[in-house]
Formats: sequence, structure tokens, C-alpha cells
Amino acid sequence: MANSRILNTKRLLGAAAIVILCVLVGSAILSFRSSANSEALTVTFIDVGQGDAILVSTEDGHHMLVDGGPRAAGAKLVATLDRLGVTRLDVIVSTHPHEDHIGGLLAVLDFLEVDRVADSAWAHTTATYESYLTKIYDKGIPFFGPRAGDSFGLGNASVRVLWPTEPPASNINDRSLVLEVACGESRVLLTGDISGYVERTLAGEGVLSKIDLMKVAHHGSRSSTTQTFLASTSPDIAVIPVGAGNDYGHPSSQALANLRARDVLVYRTDEHGHVTVTLQSDRRTWSVSIEKPGDDLRAACGSRVFHRKTCQHARRITPAKTIVICDREQALNAGYRPCKVCNP
Repeated sequence: MANSRILNTKRLLGAAAIVILCVLVGSAILSFRSSANSEALTVTFIDVGQGDAILVSTEDGHHMLVDGGPRAAGAKLVATLDRLGVTRLDVIVSTHPHEDHIGGLLAVLDFLEVDRVADSAWAHTTATYESYLTKIYDKGIPFFGPRAGDSFGLGNASVRVLWPTEPPASNINDRSLVLEVACGESRVLLTGDISGYVERTLAGEGVLSKIDLMKVAHHGSRSSTTQTFLASTSPDIAVIPVGAGNDYGHPSSQALANLRARDVLVYRTDEHGHVTVTLQSDRRTWSVSIEKPGDDLRAACGSRVFHRKTCQHARRITPAKTIVICDREQALNAGYRPCKVCNP
């Protein structure tokens, strides 16, 4: 059964054999190093243009990279990981084999040590995916094809696979790996490029829970970010990885309207650059920083008031609860109200 998911080429027979072995052994092999000493989880949405690249890091030094953006962004991605002090990845997760998600991973595999690769493991006959699988095989990196119900550890965090299931969906986007990352009570949902069909299926299956941070599916396309999905997850923060001026019209006005209707604080890599969210395990404490702060407004998690950076109330917010907001409209769209002292 696993052979049907891997490219049917002689060059990749070795990689396919690895997938067969690992899928047969099951999710018990998908167990990474764990530690119970640290409590914070940091998620960095790296600006790679039109594509996804998400670094999930635990406070005790474990790292998971979910997707890597397009091939053209490979050098920037590697430089960003180096600046963040990442020298080794516990796991790379490639949610699905489209070039805007796996292209940059070729450069990552050349420059960083990688313990394991978790892949959607569906047949996709492109040169980029062939090069990606061949590089993994040549380097002897263990390769897995997890499915819904599998789980693994990442330091003190845990990762649960919610999707895909068998039999496979009819298109590559809807075969994306969907991951829920948990650190104590805090939850992060990473959605690949799934459509509303998968969102509604997950909601109907009852596998979704309250989410603190959501990666908006498929760059905010109009077929994703459904009201049903948002009602089932109730995210506080949503990040849209998207390229400036892209040809697809991402993010769609419908996706943005659905997020506004739920008072979700929305960040976009095309407008805000790299977006970093740090969540403490108590769910009540989190912070957001952005590469391009714009008006550089401030709010505190747990509050619905935003301030100028220089406001006396802004200066009293602890770093672990500081939310950087780019502009007034962004704050108002998320249901925040202006401070009566600094009147931002």
C-alpha cells in the first residue's frame, strides 16, 4: 500500500523501501527525544514569499521545521535558521509535495543535520519532489509517512497527526499533513494546504480542540478558513504565510472576513515579515513579535486594549505577554479597542 504513495522510479526505490518499512512499524517509531524541564513553545513563521516555512522550537532546544517554501527561498531560509541558532533539526515535516512547500528544504538538507523526515508520502512526479526524496535517501535520513492518529514528541511538546486518513483525498492539497502541537495546555494547529472539505471533515469527526495559534490553510485561499472550522477551533492568533502581490489573490477577502468575525488577531508574512509567537504551557501567557512592526502598537495577552509603544501602560506589559500589532486597523479587526490614555 505504501508503494502507491512514493514515486515509482528506479532511482527512488531505496527511498520507497524506507517508507514501507517505517509505515509498517507504525507510530511507535515516531518517537523523538523528550524532556520535561522546559515549558515554552516558540513558533516562527519565516517569510519565504509565496510558501510555508514554520519553525517550532521548544525551550530545551528541540526544533521541528514544517515545510520550507519555494526553492528560490532556500538560501534565505538557511540564513534565517542560522540566525535563530538552529544547527540541528529533530524533524523536518513536509506537509505535501508542492514546490512552494518543499523547494527550500533542499538547501536545508545540505546545510543542517536532520534526524528524521516526516512526509505526506503520496505519489507526485515532479523534479523537485524527486530531488528532495533522493537527497533524503542519499543522506540516509530516516523517512516516515505518518497518518491520522500517529503522534510523536518534540522536547517537552507533543505532536499529534490529525490528517490525512485512508483512502487518500482526490487532490494533493487535501492530502496535506495536519498537525496539532501541544505544550501543556497550549495548542498550535498547522494545516498545510487543506481545503474547506477537509476542515469540515475534521470538525465533523470531533478531533479538533480549542487552538491558541493557527496556521491559516492554503495561504488564506477562499476555499479554506471556513466558519465551521473556526467555530471548532476558536483560535486567538492566526498567521497567513503568503507572498506579496501573489498571482492567486491570497489571502482572500472571504478568509479574512471569517477571521474578523471570530475576533482573531491575524498576521501575514507579506505585511509583517517573520512572525514569532511564544506560548507558555498555561495557555494564558503568550507573546507575538513581528519583523516589520509598522505603527508598532502594543497590547497584552488577556487584554483587549492596545497602546502606543511609548504609552505608560505599554511599558508595564511583561515581555512574555507583549503582543506587537502592526497598525490600528489590525487591532480593531481583532476586537481590540484603543487606550484612552495614549489614544493610538
